[in-house]
Amino acid sequence: MPGIYETYSAMNSRIARGEQVHYGQIGTGYSCSPTDANGKTRLSYPKIGVYTGSGTSHSWLWFTDLFDRMGFYDISLLDENRIRTDVLNDLDVLVMSGGDTFSIAERLGKMGADRMRDFINNGGLYIGSCAGAYLPLNSSKKHLNLFNYVNARISNLTGILPEAKRVPEKFCTPYGCSFVFHPVREEVKIITNGTSPFKDAGVLSAPLYGGPAMIASDGVKVLATYQRFTEKTVFLVADEIAEQTVIGKAAVINAKLGSGCLYLFGPHFEHPHYPLANKLLADVIYWGMRNTPLIQRNEAERVGLFKGKQAKQILKDLKREVSNSRIVAFGMEMTPVRWLIGQKIYEPTKIRVFLEAIWFRLKILEKLGEIRSKSTQHERMIRYASASTFLLRTMKEHLGRGDDKTDLAEELFTNLRMMSAIFLEIYFSTVKGNFISQEKHHAL
Repeated sequence: MPGIYETYSAMNSRIARGEQVHYGQIGTGYSCSPTDANGKTRLSYPKIGVYTGSGTSHSWLWFTDLFDRMGFYDISLLDENRIRTDVLNDLDVLVMSGGDTFSIAERLGKMGADRMRDFINNGGLYIGSCAGAYLPLNSSKKHLNLFNYVNARISNLTGILPEAKRVPEKFCTPYGCSFVFHPVREEVKIITNGTSPFKDAGVLSAPLYGGPAMIASDGVKVLATYQRFTEKTVFLVADEIAEQTVIGKAAVINAKLGSGCLYLFGPHFEHPHYPLANKLLADVIYWGMRNTPLIQRNEAERVGLFKGKQAKQILKDLKREVSNSRIVAFGMEMTPVRWLIGQKIYEPTKIRVFLEAIWFRLKILEKLGEIRSKSTQHERMIRYASASTFLLRTMKEHLGRGDDKTDLAEELFTNLRMMSAIFLEIYFSTVKGNFISQEKHHAL
């Protein structure tokens, strides 16, 4: 029996080569197919945008890992500037991961909020996890009030903070005169309620790293609730407060907006250690996508194909810098330092998360012997890689003198984010080109 990832990858390969695949034929043990006039809905290969801009943490990399393993290769990595253009017009799905919700809202601004609202209204699918789930909930606070798409509120909001038992630096975030607080971290149990696309999914586990416990109002569907804690749950407040705040509250909700819809996840269903949760996220993509696929794609930026010696040199230059950065980053991981950037705490271990996302995929591109890059993408990627190595070496010197250099840490994580986003867009473009050409070849 093939595993979850192999099953979805095989189905995506069938869709890519033009087969008529319908929801309910996935072979996952249950069927919850939306229907057309003939009783079936044909699936199209989704074009997915992942927000990697200001305010995001490293968790958007979990989405790219999931998409990579399941054969979703039509991926664009978007910062706030691209969101504010018309790039969303060419997407089926927009994914917003964890991070600093306030910073995300501020940097996207009114233009970004309007673009996102138009995208969903016109049939787009929005998937929000953790910070991405907080973002479209109703709020009266500046910047956040631009994104009032979903009529729901959170239960982990208080005017009087309970005592923090542990991890006080990750316990709460100011919210006007109140606080958004996080009662627990790590694994929780979630129970689905039998509503499509979670039909017959039952109970599953997923990690919670600051995501909301939600209370839905009229027009919002609750797809799953927090059922109980586990032996892996880490309590940041007294057990009874955690239970009152989280258990029985919505973990996953769905709301309509115009012709499109939003799926909001408190826990990280995209986390790579939770395959059943990953599977349900893939089901949401197939279920929630617009029925009529986009006809036109914006190909304004021409994609260049680099092969042979040229591709080898680009990958060699990148590999050298990433290798140097990995060595320095590894040496920093035993240093007892944390950096407060915006409303989020970053540790040295987070540095290698970005670097490893590039490192293991370099071998795949080396084997393919080519890369596909828009305009000067590959040149900017190398510049960010070189700058990251320089910043890491400088930070290590300062840490040796007892100076944490938060300003350099902020610049470093921006460089790492932009470097890995460019690399992954090049990676997905390259793999997609080979994936589709191979599938077409097999179909002949």
